[in-house]
Formats: sequence, structure tokens, C-alpha cells
Amino acid sequence: MKKWVGWVLLVLSLYVTYEGWRNSQPEAATETQSRAVACEGREGCTVEGAKPVKVRTDFMGRDYEWTTSAGPIAVACRRAYLFQGAWRCSAREGAQ
Repeated sequence: MKKWVGWVLLVLSLYVTYEGWRNSQPEAATETQSRAVACEGREGCTVEGAKPVKVRTDFMGRDYEWTTSAGPIAVACRRAYLFQGAWRCSAREGAQ
């Protein structure tokens, strides 16, 4: 029984490590999604530049900072579930 529990814990820890690593890797798809969200709902707002000013990633998600005509906008992208699901991005005014 102890060996079985040990193997389950090993597999679980490897899964969490791998999925956390995957979440922390920047991807063009989430960058594009965050760019679209940066000016969402702001009339007359345009994103300046092709790339974000700042990119920060960790095992929980990705944070982008875009320069816009309305000033700096920080966009946080997270998965629907901790390690699985579609990416969802939300914007907030100001720098990170």
C-alpha cells in the first residue's frame, strides 16, 4: 500500500510541475488575446505597438502590460481551471 501511495504522489507532483511549467511559457496566442482585451470597452482606445511593454509569467498565468492611447493597461490571463481550460484575459487600468 505504501508503494502505491508513493507512486501516486510522484505522478501527481510530476503533473503539477509539468503543467506549471507549461503555464509559465509565453505563447503568441495569449499575447494576441491580451492585446484584444487591452482596449475592450474603452471608446477611442487603440493599442500602440506590436508587442507588450512588459510580460510576466508564472505557474498561475501570464501578465501583459500594453501601452494604449488611454495610458498603460495591464492585462492578466489565467486558465479557466488552474492547469486546464481555455485562457481568459481581463484588463485593468494602470501599470503592473
